[in-house]
Amino acid sequence: MKHQFLVGERIYLRALEQYDLQGEYLQWLNDQDITKWMQQGIFPSTYNSLENYFESIQNSKTDIVLAIILKEQERHIGNIGLHAIHAIFRSAEIGILLGAKDIWGQGIATEAINLLVSHAFLRLNLNRLYAGSVEKNLGCIRAFEKAGFIQEGISRQSYYCEGQYLDCVNLSLLRLEYLTKISARGD
Repeated sequence: MKHQFLVGERIYLRALEQYDLQGEYLQWLNDQDITKWMQQGIFPSTYNSLENYFESIQNSKTDIVLAIILKEQERHIGNIGLHAIHAIFRSAEIGILLGAKDIWGQGIATEAINLLVSHAFLRLNLNRLYAGSVEKNLGCIRAFEKAGFIQEGISRQSYYCEGQYLDCVNLSLLRLEYLTKISARGD
């Protein structure tokens, strides 16, 4: 296990590394099934654009992007991050990309979300995390709900996918809700 940062049962999160750009990451960004419900995939991604993104997050004071590593295979299967971290409001957006289709539907997204949520509330002292998902991306919505996020509203017709405008489901989790949840579990 290399450079573990946050460790779960089946996965661990670590800093995204330059060598991750050489793997399947670029293909994930160009795979229309993977990016179907994302803003990514509208324009083709290139190695140069991926490198530029990598450089921007390395120096960012408002973004943390972590690689999701499947422990048993030491395999990079996706990324999760906190974006638009706001020190005054103590809030951030959480986003996830699971590029390895063979692990979809196995609860890996929820495990990754839980690891990052714990870090956000207990180490970064954030108070509110929020996420959004196209209404048809039920797996993503369920993963956030299993992690304790609550649907708080709809951004009407905010995505254009498959020839139609679709709503975005907005979800959030507050620090107090998280602390109440882990207290009830006895963590």
